[in-house]
Amino acid sequence: MDCTYLDSGNIVQVYELYKQNKVLSLIPFEYFQKGTLEDSDFDPEFTLICKKKDSSETIAAFIAIIRSTSLGKVCFLKACLVDKTFQRKGIGTDLLNELISRVSSKGVNIISYGDSVPNYWQPGVDLRHTRLYFFLKKNKFRTRKMRQNLTVNLENMEIHPRKHYKEYLLERIRNEDFQKLFNFVKTNFPEGKWAEEVKLSFQNDPATTFIAKNSQNNIIGWASHSHLFPGSFGPTGVLIQMRGKGIGAELLKWALWDIKNNHNNKATIMWVVGDTVKYYSKVIGAYISTVFIPMTRKIS
Repeated sequence: MDCTYLDSGNIVQVYELYKQNKVLSLIPFEYFQKGTLEDSDFDPEFTLICKKKDSSETIAAFIAIIRSTSLGKVCFLKACLVDKTFQRKGIGTDLLNELISRVSSKGVNIISYGDSVPNYWQPGVDLRHTRLYFFLKKNKFRTRKMRQNLTVNLENMEIHPRKHYKEYLLERIRNEDFQKLFNFVKTNFPEGKWAEEVKLSFQNDPATTFIAKNSQNNIIGWASHSHLFPGSFGPTGVLIQMRGKGIGAELLKWALWDIKNNHNNKATIMWVVGDTVKYYSKVIGAYISTVFIPMTRKIS
């Protein structure tokens, strides 16, 4: 078995491997590329693309990145797949051990699956992906508190977003407001990497973020969508002192309206926990569609 790095010459073959193995929640190729080669933290050294001996057939792909977090440097597994024909032969374990050896030399002491914010595809291991769950568990990964993705059916939903709501203006973000919103999110929501996620939405044409402004023309809230894959919703937020006024719900309508206008009959609300599930269920009839378990392993 020969292994090489992920690059522009083999990324299509790797994507085909995912399609052939019917990986759950397969995203369009464009977004697969955005989340790998175009990720700001992409390093080919942490990718293992393996082919069958004396053949051009791709049979395995392990793709990881290293990000700096509040816990230090963390290795995030973005992709972890062995072709069904070649499973149960120790290939996956060998590739994982090789990857761990490589990232350990970079000062990494934690490896996690999936939740590589700001540029990620899923917030953990999809519990429907049973083989992956038990593969990671066998290799000493531990589970943490579950997260959910919610689905909203848009096909028969009448959505009428308002440009003016009470004394607030709601609109698609303009180029001149990109930096203002980035600073707004970074200042008022500093606990995560939402600002970096919002920034990714600016790359779409047109930008897939809507903002709310007060009468002084100051940003007080926003909602982004489709920077992870078409129809993905989030992040979103409103200034704490402005909550409870319906601004968040109006921003949500704008995002769902835009998703539907882009020929998506469903929206996926990403990474939802706690009582937020109840909120989306009540406001737009969203339902839990996928349950994820974050899985991590300490590297000694």
